[in-house]
Amino acid sequence: MSTFKTSLRILAAHRLYILIYLVLMSVGAVFVGTGSGNATDAGVTQVTADVAVIDRDDSAVSRALTEYVGSVGNTQPLEDTKQALQDATAKDRIQYILIIPAGFGEELQAAAQDGTQPPAVETVVSYRSYLGSLMNVHTNSYLNQVYDYLRALNTDATGAQSAEQSVERAVTLAKGSMRGGSAARLITQDALLLPESLKLYTLFSLFPLTAFCIVAIAVLMAALNRPAVHSRVSSAPVTGRSRGLGLLGACQLIGLVAWLWFFCLGTAVFAADRIGASASQLGIVGLALAAYTLNGVAMGFLVGQLRLGENAANAIAVIGGMAFSVLAGAWAPLDMLPDAVIAVARLTPGYWATQAIAGAFNAVSTSAQVLMPLLGYCGICALFAIAIGAAGLAVGRSRARAAV
Repeated sequence: MSTFKTSLRILAAHRLYILIYLVLMSVGAVFVGTGSGNATDAGVTQVTADVAVIDRDDSAVSRALTEYVGSVGNTQPLEDTKQALQDATAKDRIQYILIIPAGFGEELQAAAQDGTQPPAVETVVSYRSYLGSLMNVHTNSYLNQVYDYLRALNTDATGAQSAEQSVERAVTLAKGSMRGGSAARLITQDALLLPESLKLYTLFSLFPLTAFCIVAIAVLMAALNRPAVHSRVSSAPVTGRSRGLGLLGACQLIGLVAWLWFFCLGTAVFAADRIGASASQLGIVGLALAAYTLNGVAMGFLVGQLRLGENAANAIAVIGGMAFSVLAGAWAPLDMLPDAVIAVARLTPGYWATQAIAGAFNAVSTSAQVLMPLLGYCGICALFAIAIGAAGLAVGRSRARAAV
């Protein structure tokens, strides 16, 4: 019990770490969650670009292409002169200029008939806005549709229709295909079982949660190992088992405080009104966060057993916490990372914690079939903590034997 009380006094003496890693970083996580996911249906707008088409072909295909570009963009007049093109580009008056070269229609029909690469149009895309690039995507999609329909009509041709009729038919089909689509609707925070802002907050919290546990426990154990403190604790009339249990209790208390702080703060700020309706999903999030916290406690215990200084403990906490967060996909989707990194990420606890968290936010029901896999992810994450803690015990026992 004396070891436990001494540990609390040491932690109180290092309250600066608590302020930085626990309080300030949690406030940062709140800002991350608050500053995202506040879009509404009113914010969905259809943007258009200022476009111009210079048709030097005047064929059925070029006229259809001109009509399509004008239907999705805001057509602006532009003379077919070098000076006019330079002025429009330099002044960024027009975001997308399409130049259809002479003979384009015939070349496209020939390419479709022979199955070769279709000809390309000339474009001038503004580098100051994404709208021009978006228009270029629309144009290429339309041309690919016309090419595919021309090729399909040529393949199925029976000789009853002329080339002009094939072009007219392909243009009509492409126009209808480009107009097809499904209506998009923005899913707002209110429509979700758990708000997206809570998910962002939770993922961002993985880093400070780990860093705090590592620093606090490493600093605590470093202080306990100082000769003066170690002598006083060892001289107390308690057994070694009691001292070990006292230290274990202090480590677990650090993890418990960190977990309660981050989980309760996020729930209170982002999901206070959904505790009853989404209790199961929220419980999975809390369990995943608790399993990940155990890993922070175990890593702090391992660093403490290595008897590193405060600077080394801070460095390990920051670098290690950041590395685990990246590998967990907390800061960027893992799909954006190479396959080798994803394979490595599966060997870290954060990956399984984020899998459970993401599954809880995507769960549409609370059936056992849905929740049991998520509980399994939490269990795998906790197993990492057991392995790291066992490594810390092995290091401590090795040092004790060496001291004898």
